[in-house]
Amino acid sequence: MVRKIKGEYFLNRTETIEYLMSAYSLKWCNTKWVDGLISISFEDEKGNRSRIKIQAYKCKKSSTVRFRKKELDYEFVRRLG
Repeated sequence: MVRKIKGEYFLNRTETIEYLMSAYSLKWCNTKWVDGLISISFEDEKGNRSRIKIQAYKCKKSSTVRFRKKELDYEFVRRLG
């Protein structure tokens, strides 16, 4: 479930993949841990493959890793234009 904390939205890994696939018309998308960050690999509708690394966050009283929606949007707009 998407969480709103202090006006910012945080998504878990499954929600992140679903959001990115629909918002940026990706063919596929997956996540994995790399060097303390989360690596998001993806392919856009033009067939271009790429990977970004972003910080993951844990909310208080939860063991679920989450991503800042604002940070995801910034990185994908920067990559996909």
